[in-house]
Amino acid sequence: MTASHDSAPIDLAPFERLRTDLRGTLLLPGDEGYDAARAPWNLSVEQRPAAIAEPADVDDVRAIVLAAREAGLGVTTQPNGHGASDGLDGVVLVRPRRLDELHVDAEARVLRAGAGVNWGRALAALDGTGLIGLAGSNPEVSVVALAIAGGQSMFSRRYGLTARSIIAVEMVDAAGEVRRVTDADDGELLWALRGGGGLFGVITAIELALHPGDTLYGGGLVFPAESATEVLSAAFALARDEPELGLDIGMMRFPDAPVFPPHLRGRVVATVGLVHVGDEVTGQAFADRLLAVAEPIANALTAFTIGQLAAVAAEPVDPMPTADFGAAVGPLDQAFARDFAEAFVRGADRGLTRCSIRAMGGAIADELGAELSVIGAVHAPGLLSSGALLLDPSVDPEAALAPLRELAARYPAEGMVPSFLGMQTSLADAYGPEVLERLEAVKHRLDPEGLIRSNRPLR
Repeated sequence: MTASHDSAPIDLAPFERLRTDLRGTLLLPGDEGYDAARAPWNLSVEQRPAAIAEPADVDDVRAIVLAAREAGLGVTTQPNGHGASDGLDGVVLVRPRRLDELHVDAEARVLRAGAGVNWGRALAALDGTGLIGLAGSNPEVSVVALAIAGGQSMFSRRYGLTARSIIAVEMVDAAGEVRRVTDADDGELLWALRGGGGLFGVITAIELALHPGDTLYGGGLVFPAESATEVLSAAFALARDEPELGLDIGMMRFPDAPVFPPHLRGRVVATVGLVHVGDEVTGQAFADRLLAVAEPIANALTAFTIGQLAAVAAEPVDPMPTADFGAAVGPLDQAFARDFAEAFVRGADRGLTRCSIRAMGGAIADELGAELSVIGAVHAPGLLSSGALLLDPSVDPEAALAPLRELAARYPAEGMVPSFLGMQTSLADAYGPEVLERLEAVKHRLDPEGLIRSNRPLR
């Protein structure tokens, strides 16, 4: 059997043979279920891989990698499809959902998760331990994917970026060899995996350090757009004064849809997400600084457990078509707050849906141990993340995002986390030339033929 790749045939015979031996599943173009399996989380990305494999174990992963090598194809991994950005022409797509091992060692403060484990399940397993993992705000994101892409958590200002909490990575390399990577046996490779993404092998499991957090308080506040500049300014000031407090500060336009309350449909609002590792009284005192500025439309602040983090963040989890843009920005002062609010309103008139600034600083900028990870110490004051929903075909995504691109150009900052980069970006948009050269050296040592493809390439 052959398939087309840039007008040249692809020999899929190795996969036809593999199909009978695999404990997991393998789908080729034309198979029932192929179209559903190839869809990423961002439905605006059209990807048509040469094959889609769902391994049942590490031996399956080895067999898939070796079959791809024999067929002259690349290999990329997408647990759920977050971060997908191209068509995957001539690439085998690995969905590691059945690699679902999960173990919490509370005494050692270590989380071990298979590549198919999402943060929602991992955090639920931490309930009652008094420990927290450096999760993102979306429960459907893979533990592995967030960590190797940098991973800015609402706990990161207290405990650092997720990538720097990686203790060990287990993977199958481009030669089909199974590796357990630690600082002791290959510190240079683990340095690259701490923020360099999926360039170096098919990861099967990861081990992350856990941190104390038996009492948590936080949630979301929503304010009318008329108070946006004042609220944003107050939130930025709070971020400067409290470097361990998790803050996500932004604006959004609610879609005019029945799923939302009538008083919010189609409305532009300012939003502040707050997460405090500590008691309710202290956390509420932080929030009171914002509540003194304006009356909120909605107040969802509450004491919560680590397993309830997703409900506190309340991010959408269903696949949808979007266009996004991310950038490092600063300084986060009153002038920026004013210009940010104005830029968002202009973008919202063109279809922009949301934009937030994740406050940085605190442990994120800690130089101690920074040399052990490619992500290092990040000194940008804030990371901008934005998106335009593309449900309406009349929305021009470039026009919707243009005001925020202009804003980022006026307020540039050094340092970026790859997980905050938008579509059609590479690691060159996050790291400087010397870091890229060092990453390339690791890539050449592990995979000189470029068999393993990342959802975010080096350049």
